[in-house]
Order: sequence, then structure tokens, then C-alpha cells
Amino acid sequence: MLNVSLPIRSSEPKSRQSLLCAAVVLAAFAISFTRLVGFVADNAVDLLFDDQWDYLNPLFNGEGPLSSFFYQHGPPRLGLGGWIEWFLYTATGWDVRAVSWLAAGVLTFAALSAVFLTSRLRGRIHWIDAGIPLLLLSPIHWESMTLTPSVAPMILPLLLAILIALGWSFENPTTQFVFVSLFGVLNLFTGYGACSAPVVIGLAVLLLFRPTQAIPHQRRTCRAILMIMVVAILLFAHGYKWAPGVPGWRFPVPNWWDYPRFCALMFTSLLGFRSLSWPATLLGALLLSLVTLAFIGATIRIWRKQSGPRIRTIWFLAGTSLTYSVFTAIGRLPINIEGAFMWRYITLMTPSICGLALAAEEWAPAKSTAASRFLKVGWLLLALAIWSNFKPEQYAGAVAAAKRKWAADYLRTRDLKQANVDSNFWVYYPEPGSPRIAERLRWLEAHHLSLFRSVTKTFPSSSQ
Repeated sequence: MLNVSLPIRSSEPKSRQSLLCAAVVLAAFAISFTRLVGFVADNAVDLLFDDQWDYLNPLFNGEGPLSSFFYQHGPPRLGLGGWIEWFLYTATGWDVRAVSWLAAGVLTFAALSAVFLTSRLRGRIHWIDAGIPLLLLSPIHWESMTLTPSVAPMILPLLLAILIALGWSFENPTTQFVFVSLFGVLNLFTGYGACSAPVVIGLAVLLLFRPTQAIPHQRRTCRAILMIMVVAILLFAHGYKWAPGVPGWRFPVPNWWDYPRFCALMFTSLLGFRSLSWPATLLGALLLSLVTLAFIGATIRIWRKQSGPRIRTIWFLAGTSLTYSVFTAIGRLPINIEGAFMWRYITLMTPSICGLALAAEEWAPAKSTAASRFLKVGWLLLALAIWSNFKPEQYAGAVAAAKRKWAADYLRTRDLKQANVDSNFWVYYPEPGSPRIAERLRWLEAHHLSLFRSVTKTFPSSSQ
């Protein structure tokens, strides 16, 4: 009797603990998702803005979805994001708000995938996973969601990066190959997800020369991944034109020491501080150092042929954000160092924070419960601090009011320049009175698209 009852009693605390952890994560999801839905509902406006007038060139030109997939805007191509948005705009009569809702859906799937990834790596869900929805479902992504809505540049690449990391976590060589190669190729073509391609290739090369015995045929799998990625890069390069996207770009800049500072300030921006002061810079440098330490530690483990699923995942997530921050610094520093504070850059910095969550568990001493709890609570507080930034609501609300005012003024006057004056707002900042934008507005009206789907529709004023 005693032998039968003991296992049942010992399993009860673990079962209760698992339920409690699941409840905590579910509550974080519910709160974060509710806030995100309310954010989109309040701030999504059916009006094309700024880069969207260029993103949608294939649609304006009457081209098909494949043209949107390969379309290049600045350094990257639109890829999977452009392909999906082609169908979405076609199906909704160019309802820009539909893209904002799509972005919210992609972020939700990314958060679910990240929780699945971390819980899979440890074999169970943990309360530390509550930080993932706080991080990924935060309105910090507001520029890509409601300012210039598009999933192609940043938001979809975030999801694809998490799916690639999930692929690296599999021990089965076939599953690993399918996930890494498929999503690796898609991310190469999709916006700034191209920054993940060197990381995919780098990890495959490392594992090719330093394979672990735990995975059969790992070298064969890595060779296959490398072959697929090389073919994809050649296809990406076909017809590609170098377009840095900033006037007067050059490398290196005279103040070359600002490159690492720019990267540190990108992490400062992620934390909600947009200041060039030394305290703010040091705070970002601390977070950058932690991510770099996690990356270096994972590299050492891989070199010692200890590349378990968690180590490979940490290496890829940290490496993706580090590579992205370096490329962004190279591309944007020639304008000014304040470019590090652009909100849209934050999205692809978040994979490194997810990697830090896994690294915190890896760093925790096996025999020290207090140290382990300290590291985990520290990471959760970091995610909470990022989520607690309510400036996106303020900025997005102001922009949404201005967009609605501009739309109402344009519907009243049908004059681009006059609407700019009356609303004190521009829908195309590179050239506010652009004849091309005026012509495209007339084209949208002629085809009853976007804000012209119902010309009797009224737009609330900025005071509402």
C-alpha cells in the first residue's frame, strides 16, 4: 500500500505547480493580447501613409503577387510579407486597417511559438514564460502596426526567426532541415529578416565542423541547409540593386567609434529610454553585453561539441538580433546616431531578449535555488519593464487623430496640398505635395479603394 501511494502523493505538488505556471502564462497572454487588440482598434486608420505608397508599387502597377514577393524597397525585399499583403489588399478593397490586424495576428502567433519553443526545451511550461507575451505582444511595435502598417519589414521576420530557432531545437535531422531551410529561405527574402541568413549559415558551418554525437547525420543535414541557403542567396541576388535607403550613405563613417554605441542605444531604446546621456547609453551597453555574453557562451559550447537544443537556440536568437543591430548601425549611422531610437527597429531586437530568458536558465547554478530564482525573476522584470512603456499609445493616438483629420479634409477638398495645410499633416513625408501621390489618390478613388470605398463615410475629428 505504501509503495503505491507514494508516487501519487509526490506527483501532486508538481501537477499543481504546472497548473499554476500555466495559469500565470495564460493570464499574461490574456492581458497582453487584450491591450494589443485595444491598441489596434483605437489607432488603425484606413489611410496609406509614407512608405506604403512605395511598398504597394506592384499593386498600383497591376502586377501579381509574385512581383510583390520579389519587390525591393530599400535594402531588403518584401518577400512573404509582400505576397500575403497583396492578397489581403485585394480581398479587402485596400483596407489598411486589415494590415494592422494582420500584424497583431502575426505577433500573437510569434508569442505562442516562442512559448512553445521555450517550454519544449525544458520539457514543461514555466512561470518565466509569462514574459514572452509581455515582450512580443507589447505596442512597442506600433510603427509597423499603425504608423506605416506592414508585416513585411519587421513583424513577419520576427515570427520566421522564432520558427527557425524552433527548427534548430529539433534533434530529428529531417525536421531540423525542413524547418531551418524553409523558414530560413523565406526570412532571407522577407524584409530585414535577411539579417538572419548569415546566422543560419554561421550555425550550420559551426555544426558542420563541430558536430555533436547526439544527432545522427548532423553533418549531412548542415551541408543540405548550406546548399539550400546558397541557392536562395543567388536567387535573391538576381536583379538585386544596392539601395542603402539613406542619402549620402558611406562606410565607414569618420566617427567609427559610434558604431558600437549605436548598437548599445538600440537596446536602450528597447528599454524605453531615448536619450544620448551616458547613463542611458551604459544601460543599453549592459543589455548588449549580456546578449553578447550569451552568444559567446553558446559559441564556446558548440565548439566543444556540446550543442544541445537550448544552446543552438540561444546562439541563433542572440546572433540574429546582434547581426541586425550591426547592419542597422552600418546603414543608419551616416544620418545621425539618433536613428538608433526608431521604434520600428525594436521588433527584431526582441529575439535576443527571448534568448536571454533561455540563457538565464542556463547560467543558473544547479545547486543554488536563490541564484536561479534571481536570474529568472530578473528576466521577467526586464520583459515587464518593456511592456510597461505606454508611450506607443500616446504616439499612435496622436498620429491616428492626424490621419483621420487629413482623410476628412481630403474627402472635403480632393486636394492633396490643401489637405496637408488644413490638417497640418503629410501622408508622404519625402515629398508632401508629390504629383505621384496625388495621382494615386485619384486612382484609388476611381477604383473605390481604401478610404474611397464609401465616399459618404465620415471620419471622426482629432478631438474625438
